Amino acid sequence: MKKIKSALNYKTIGFLLLFAVIGAVGCSNSEANTQNEEEKGIPVNVVKLEKEQVSLPIQVSGDISTTKESRLSFKTGGIIESINVDQGDKVRKGEVLAKLDLKEIQEQVNQALIGLEKAQRDYNRVYSLYTDTVATLEQLQNAKSALGIASANLNIAKYNLKFSSIVAPSEGIILKKFFEEDEIVGTGHPIFYFASAEEAWRLVVGISDKDIVKLKLGDNAKITTDAYPNKELECKVSNIANSPGQFTGLYEVELSLEDKDIELKHGFFAKGEIYPSQFNECYALPINAIQEGIGKMVVFYSVNAEGTIAIKQETQIVSMNHEKVFISKNNLHDDMMIIVENQKEIKHLDKVRIIDSEWLAVTKK
Repeated sequence: MKKIKSALNYKTIGFLLLFAVIGAVGCSNSEANTQNEEEKGIPVNVVKLEKEQVSLPIQVSGDISTTKESRLSFKTGGIIESINVDQGDKVRKGEVLAKLDLKEIQEQVNQALIGLEKAQRDYNRVYSLYTDTVATLEQLQNAKSALGIASANLNIAKYNLKFSSIVAPSEGIILKKFFEEDEIVGTGHPIFYFASAEEAWRLVVGISDKDIVKLKLGDNAKITTDAYPNKELECKVSNIANSPGQFTGLYEVELSLEDKDIELKHGFFAKGEIYPSQFNECYALPINAIQEGIGKMVVFYSVNAEGTIAIKQETQIVSMNHEKVFISKNNLHDDMMIIVENQKEIKHLDKVRIIDSEWLAVTKK
């Protein structure tokens, strides 16, 4: 029995030694494979850097309004007798919005009417005397002038009476009300700020001098509002100011909204981009080529002529969209191959191994 046990022990030890050797050989092969992979380089995919003619968008923001807004006021001053609308009310064309107390103005009409009647009597009397050669021609002419002045005064008084009420010039909305009933208002002081609903919607934005030279009438734009965040509204540049604003120093540009089927409100905040008809030549990078970014600077990696070394590149963004980043052409060239996919983090001068077919197609040419 002791001999049998000794034989078993020797066999057991033999098996353990065999497993240990196999394990050591396996680890050695694994380390060797890893080392071989590192010597070959990090597997990466690359694409060729391409030039594109792009319209670099100009970022804008502002409040939506109508193309026709006006301040409605009385022709004459006086006491406000009635105000029939409030701020935010929609009104119809011809609707009476406010009226002055007409007592004083009506008395002015009556006074002008009495003056006209007296001037007419004086003229008739002088004319009779003139025909009888009692009055002179000068007296007749003076009477006729006085009659004309009296008639003009009556017309003025009637005109003031007519415009002692404010009537809506078109269908629209009262944006702001500046006075209340029984307040005294001066001649020409605005009572309402009115926006016509019969006109198109617009967005007025401020543009800097370096961007204003890029724009032309008819250039396209796209904007979004908080009310419709997932809907882009098509616009066109309809007006460009020739001088900057006195306080902002920016040039006002008017964008006319093309979409007629969406319900908008005055004062909606909107933001978006204007696309100038002037095009710029830039290099275009796929989004997945960007390794990191700080402000307007981005970092990406290209490969050397042999496709074996990663080279760090830094440049400035000039624009971007959902698919591409457009960069300046400084220190870049047309045949540069850009790393777009890699299996682990890459550093400058790391060894790489290109695995996609595009590189092979380019190098075979």
